[in-house]
Amino acid sequence: MASPSSGLGVRPSSGGRLPGIEGLRAFAACSILVFHTWGWSPSAQSARLWRLERLMPDLTFGVVLFFTLSGFLLYRPFAAAVVRATPRPSIRRYFRNRALRILPAYWVILLACAAIGAALFWDSSGRLVIGHMLDPGLLARAAFFLQGYSPDTLLLGIGPAWSLAVEAVFYCALPLLVVLAVRLGRPCATRAGRRWAALAPALLLLGVGLSGKIAAGHLVPPDYPYGGYDQNWHSVLERSFWCQADLFAFGMVVAVLRVDWEDGLLRLPRWWRPAAAAAAIAIYLFTTATWTGGQLSYSVSNTLMSGAFALLLALVVLQPSAATPTRLVRFLELRAIVAAGVISYSIFLWHEPLIRWLNKHGAFVSGTGGFFANLGLVVVVTGALSACTYLLVEAPALRLKFRPGRAERTPVPAGQVEAAP
Repeated sequence: MASPSSGLGVRPSSGGRLPGIEGLRAFAACSILVFHTWGWSPSAQSARLWRLERLMPDLTFGVVLFFTLSGFLLYRPFAAAVVRATPRPSIRRYFRNRALRILPAYWVILLACAAIGAALFWDSSGRLVIGHMLDPGLLARAAFFLQGYSPDTLLLGIGPAWSLAVEAVFYCALPLLVVLAVRLGRPCATRAGRRWAALAPALLLLGVGLSGKIAAGHLVPPDYPYGGYDQNWHSVLERSFWCQADLFAFGMVVAVLRVDWEDGLLRLPRWWRPAAAAAAIAIYLFTTATWTGGQLSYSVSNTLMSGAFALLLALVVLQPSAATPTRLVRFLELRAIVAAGVISYSIFLWHEPLIRWLNKHGAFVSGTGGFFANLGLVVVVTGALSACTYLLVEAPALRLKFRPGRAERTPVPAGQVEAAP
């Protein structure tokens, strides 16, 4: 399938682009943007959105979708090497690509927001306030994702960047998990044995994440159910990799399935697609029926939703035929959706400081109509800045991965797509 985003600079590290992935990232980023516009503007108090208002907290599951995608995209080339008993991709190249993908845009946006006072959190005498953040020590802490290890600086810098700190730990842990899978798979004479070896890291992360959720919910409980953004040790634990590790596991399982699908060894019955869609919807309805008021990051509801998103991901990447994409993939490949997915990382970073800055300067209005006006303003401003950041920062940084003379062992499977939170 031709890539409608070829003119936007989408170029994976190896092979072709996986159709539908940018579309999923677009929905993850835009769902969080809509939620923050609703929750952090005057419209949240005065708008009457009826049924939509009940659905707004569900949009925070976009972070869970990002984690699920990262587990799939980053583990797939390593899983392929384990299952196929081929040399693993270069760890050095992996780390270089992660740094080029994540750091340049994050640093530029962080510094820009800190300099102009675009509503960044910063520490002042033991409390977090909003405004300029020019202290070198605090900037360094936020720049290297160290803000989440102390209650005093938990939300330092760009608020949603707490999830980047979780991603950064996953990036560092993944090579160790790959070593585990390789050692487990090396003695296996059969592909089935190597497949189980490739699944071992996912099972380990599932256990780690569930244990972290138990600790956050019972050993260091919050002062109130939705206290995950307070300056206390519960919030530090809730926003940590320990508590979020399970959200990468199901994407890693889909990565192993995708390898078998690429090799023609995965035969799925015709009924699996409607069954998977029905299961994903059922999981969503169950999780939203068991909690009210907002998402609990230390709840197994997030674990269940990661499973639902893994089913959605499987519907995208395990198509009946690569030559005839499904309606779901064709929808996700619409040009506007792909374009939003390409710049989704910048959208994720820009939108919250901009929302706070626009609200602080009186650009938002109240009422039901005000919500939609505010949302339109945020979309336009965030989209414009994100496109500029992608073209001027992200794309040039990504091109550095392909400089002559830096060739190393490339990932085994075709279709690798760069992951971003």
